[in-house]
Amino acid sequence: MAETYDVIVVGGGVTGASLAYHLARRGLGRILILERETLCAGSTGVSVASIDLLAHHATAAELQLRSLRAFQHSHELYGDECGWVETGMALLVAPAAADGLRAVAATVRAAGGRMDLLSPGEFQAVEPACVADDAAVVSWAPEGGYVDPVLLTNTLVNAARRLGVPLRQGDPARTLEQAGGRVTGLRTGAGTLAAGAVVVATGPWTTRFLRASGLEVPLRPNRHSVAVLAGPAAASPRISFLDGLNLIYARPESGGLLLCGSLDEAIGNDWVEVEDGCPVPAQDYGYWVAERMIARCPGLEQGELRKGWSGLVTMSPDLQPLLGALPLAGLYCAAGFSGQGMKIAPAVGEVMADLIAGDAAAAALLQPLRPARFAEGAPVPTAKLFGTLG
Repeated sequence: MAETYDVIVVGGGVTGASLAYHLARRGLGRILILERETLCAGSTGVSVASIDLLAHHATAAELQLRSLRAFQHSHELYGDECGWVETGMALLVAPAAADGLRAVAATVRAAGGRMDLLSPGEFQAVEPACVADDAAVVSWAPEGGYVDPVLLTNTLVNAARRLGVPLRQGDPARTLEQAGGRVTGLRTGAGTLAAGAVVVATGPWTTRFLRASGLEVPLRPNRHSVAVLAGPAAASPRISFLDGLNLIYARPESGGLLLCGSLDEAIGNDWVEVEDGCPVPAQDYGYWVAERMIARCPGLEQGELRKGWSGLVTMSPDLQPLLGALPLAGLYCAAGFSGQGMKIAPAVGEVMADLIAGDAAAAALLQPLRPARFAEGAPVPTAKLFGTLG
C-alpha cells in the first residue's frame, strides 16, 4: 500500500520549505517535503538573495512586506535566524524611468513600506562611494537588504520538522497520479505516494515535470551569472543597489566582497534547458560587470575580480509568479518567480497554505497571480524600469 499524505510539497528550495511549514502550522494534516536531490540544490542555493522591496502591483507589495517582517523576526517566528542583514536598497534610474519609479514607490508605501525618493546629491550623502550625477531620481528603501538563502531554507525546514513534517531527499518526483479529474498522488523514483493535494514548487524543473503528466505552464529556465568583486573598504558601497542606467546590481557580502551582476537581458542572462548546467561565468562577463561598477563607484578601480557563479531563474511571460490552483483538482503551483522567489518566500508559503485551506482572502490576494491567467489572456500588467523588471 502506498504511503499516504494529506499534502505533498514537491521541491526542497526556500518556497517548498515555507509551504511545508505553513501547511503544517495551519494543521492541514500529514505533510511531506519531497526533494529530488538535497535541500537548496536548485535555484535557492545560488541565489544572491537581495530583498529590494520593488513592486509594481498591490499583491507583490503585500507579499514582500509580509516577508520582510518575517526576515526581521525570523527567530521569533521560526525558532532560528535566517541571516537577515539590513543594508538599505537603492534604485537609480534615468529620466525616462522616473515616473515609473515614482509609481513603484507609491505602491510600496500603500502597502505599508518605506520608500523615499532622493535627488542624486541626497543619495550620495547616503552612499559616498557612489556617484549619481547621471540619475534623474533614486529610490531608497532603508529596510532593504539580504538573507542567507541556505540558512533561511534550513530554518523553515527545521520549523516544519518540529511540527511533524518529514523531509525526503534524493527521490525525484516522476509523474502525477490522477483519477476522476483530480490528483491522487505522485510516482517517484522509489515508488508511489498517495496524497489529497500536491503543491509543485520545483523551480526550473516545473515545466518538464508537469508536462510529463499532460499539463502545460509557460515557464522557462534562464541562467543568470553572478560576479564577485573585492574592493578597498573605503571605496566599496555599504548599501545594496540596482543601477538602471549602467544595468547592474550589487550588494555587500561578508569578507569585504560585493556580489554583482547584469540587469541587461542580453548579458549574463541566457535561455537554457534545465540540464544544460551552470558553469562559472566567462572572464569577459566579470570585466563587463566590473567596468560598470567602476563607473558607479570609481574607487573600485583598485578592486579585483573573484570567482563567480551562475544559477537558474525560472521565468514567466509577465515576470510574475504562478501561485494557485492548476487545472486538476487538488494540484497547486508555486513557481515562475522570475527572480523574486527569495524575497517573498515566507509570505508565499503562508498565503498558499491559506488558499489550500479554502480561505477567501488568500484567494482574492493571489487572484492576479493565478496560473490560468495566461490561458485567459490576462497577464499581470507590469512596467519596465530598465532592461529587466525592477
